[in-house]
Amino acid sequence: MEYAFTTVGDRDGILLSGRCTYEDGNRFHDMLRDWDFLARPMVPLDLRFVSFIDSAAIGMLFILANRCREAGGHIVASGAAPHIVRALRRATLERYIELR
Repeated sequence: MEYAFTTVGDRDGILLSGRCTYEDGNRFHDMLRDWDFLARPMVPLDLRFVSFIDSAAIGMLFILANRCREAGGHIVASGAAPHIVRALRRATLERYIELR
């Protein structure tokens, strides 16, 4: 998994790309550390370049959603391929993250 802080629409957001797996735990924690949730609790999450996501990475997105919620915001995920959306829906992630 690779991530970058970028502009998504008209807001600062996060772009994820590549294969998102359990092996990306350290990168994910770096991302959490570097994102200022108090200044930007609403997180646009661009998933258009994610090619694969496993259950551990979905769990990481739950953690991200909780951090946003604790700061008074939420996540809007967009651009995911149909197979990624299906995986997120199977995990009931849409209860915590808005999927577009």
